[in-house]
Parts: sequence; structure tokens; C-alpha cells
Amino acid sequence: MSLVASLLDRVSPQSLQQLRASDRAWQALRLENPLIPTVINQSQESLGDTDFDLVIAGGTLGIFIGAALQTRGWRVALLERGILRGREQEWNISRLELSSFLELDLLTEAELNQAIATEYNPARVGFYQGYELWVRDILNIGVNPVYLLETLKTKFLEAGGKLLENSGFSGGIIHPDGVMVKTGEMTLKTRLLIDAMGHFSAIAKQARKGEKPDGVCLVVGSCGQGFPSNETG
Repeated sequence: MSLVASLLDRVSPQSLQQLRASDRAWQALRLENPLIPTVINQSQESLGDTDFDLVIAGGTLGIFIGAALQTRGWRVALLERGILRGREQEWNISRLELSSFLELDLLTEAELNQAIATEYNPARVGFYQGYELWVRDILNIGVNPVYLLETLKTKFLEAGGKLLENSGFSGGIIHPDGVMVKTGEMTLKTRLLIDAMGHFSAIAKQARKGEKPDGVCLVVGSCGQGFPSNETG
């Protein structure tokens, strides 16, 4: 075991296991011929009355869309294969992008300020075999996902949204007037299905038909304590 792995194993064994699982997944994506899943099928029959206007598969990203639409009167169901909660890892965003939460009435000014964990300028962007670029006011704010997701989750549920935790997406059948969505032994009838499950989504794999991605955007972060200020990223 390398020194880095040995130290990480002592500090956070679960994180080491997750990193190794990610490495295996990326190696398989690069080097192996992937199995192409068939999770989406089609039917020419009418679906009839629907239970929801929108079903979103993938809670971590889907809660943003779900909360915005549910608070505007849409009937939304959100599928999450685990428990919907944020990780102890800041998300980077710009001030202009953050203002969308205020415009959509998803957060108050006070809640928005509480969600901001760090703010810095400038930030460095590097390009493979290229150059370094220092930018200002771009992805220079670190948001606390734990607080942000918990706040939006609460507002989503209070507005009448249906959250199905420990309920991963199993498959779907597209009808002329809607989609039949399966999660475990349960089926949901919806007007629209949104895939918010990320890069390793089975729907995305089916759509790519085995084609490998053209590139990868790697985000590098670190954990540290004891700095009086954080002026660059």
C-alpha cells in the first residue's frame, strides 16, 4: 500500500474504498467494451392518466429541478437510490449562478448566505498539455451541499413533492402520452422523465450505445485546516 493510501486508510477507510471503486469504474470505461443496458423501451399504447407531471431519477441533482417545479404547482416525484443528503465536500459555483436560487424563490437571502462556505478570487484553471488560466468571479464560491440539499429537500416536501429514497431507477417505457417508470417493485406514471443520475446513468449508457466519452473534466480538491484566509482557488 502506498503512503497516501495508508494515510487515507487510517483517516477515512470509506473514502479510500470509494476512490478505488471510482478508479475501477474509469479503467473499465477506458479499456473495456461496455455492456449496453436496455432500461428504456417504447410502447405505442396509450398510458392514460398520470400520477405525476414529472419524475426525476437522481436526487442529488434532481432536487434542484424538483423543488423549483413543485413549488410552482407541478406534481413531482424524485427517485434517489440512497438517502438524499449532501456530502462534506464543497461545490463550486459563481455568484451569478447562485442568484438563480433567489430568482426562483428557492432560498432567502439569509439562507443563501448560510449556504456559502468559502469565497475566493482568483481561481486557477489548467488545461492538459496546455497553459494555466487565472480567472476572477468564476466558480469562486464554495457551497455547503449538506445545508443546501437539506434546505431544498425540506421545501420540496413541504410543497407536496414525493421523495422516494432507497429507490433507484430500474427502467422505463415511453408511451405516446407519457412514461411508465419502474423503481424496484413500484411503477409510476408520469408525463415526463428526467435523467439526473449523472455520467454513469444506465439511461446515458444506453443512449451512448457503447461509445466512450470524448473527454473528462477532472475537479481536484483538498481538505485542510488552520488557514486564516483562503484567497485563491
